[in-house]
Amino acid sequence: MMMLERFEYLAERLRTLSDGRRLVYIPNPGNYGDGLIRYATKQFLADFGFEHHELNIGYTRARYQLAPWLAKGNACFLYGGGGAWSEHYGFARDYCRFIDRVTGRLMVLPSTYALDGLPKRAVMFRRDEAQSAGFAPHSEFCHDMALYAACRTKGEQKSWPAPTRGTGLFLRTDRESRLPADTLPGGNVDLSLEGDHMSNGDDFLARIAAYETVVTDRLHVAIGACIVGRQVRLITGNYFKIRAIYDASLAPYFGDLVSLADEPMAADDLLLAS
Repeated sequence: MMMLERFEYLAERLRTLSDGRRLVYIPNPGNYGDGLIRYATKQFLADFGFEHHELNIGYTRARYQLAPWLAKGNACFLYGGGGAWSEHYGFARDYCRFIDRVTGRLMVLPSTYALDGLPKRAVMFRRDEAQSAGFAPHSEFCHDMALYAACRTKGEQKSWPAPTRGTGLFLRTDRESRLPADTLPGGNVDLSLEGDHMSNGDDFLARIAAYETVVTDRLHVAIGACIVGRQVRLITGNYFKIRAIYDASLAPYFGDLVSLADEPMAADDLLLAS
């Protein structure tokens, strides 16, 4: 099945689940990369004709914000894809379990699952064919939602100017990093920390498009580079997420742009990569 066909199938599943009810889209709270997911998800919803209410629950008082919508009893909930289903960040599971206890009208967009105790009734999509399938055996596969921006055939297509810089080093400095922040090479920019899930996806892509090549262990910097047609040397993080998504989506469809680096464990390896 081609990449766009996966998203077309997802749209069919959502249309059946919502069945004419008010659609409430909840973007997964997070960083600039989550903003790219939201950017492409909004394109997806527009292209497939899904009118919706967007509910930005953030990190606090989420249940308080959800409660009025759950009380109405006539809504279908769409939780944004992402990686907040692991020991690093587990709030997506908690929010979705809260919804799932009240209604079976919940779809979780393609995510990486690395926790037990997932919602029991929700329609769940995973973005890899590896470990996530073990944690969420009832889930179905679809590519990361940000990749919809790379394969859409409807709507306005954004064009990007030629790059003006050589190699950009975009390595993470948070809890998923494989290396301590003080050992990273000079000139590194953790771009994903410069915005959040509500930030402008075009601005994120423009930052990446300025470079001919990017070196990163940020999944959505790599996906952003694929969207704008730049070369990527992708480095794995400290759990299975990146390698699994590389195998499922990036290597098959963007193998001419993305290469997965061997497992560098020292700053010197990263210097060589850049």
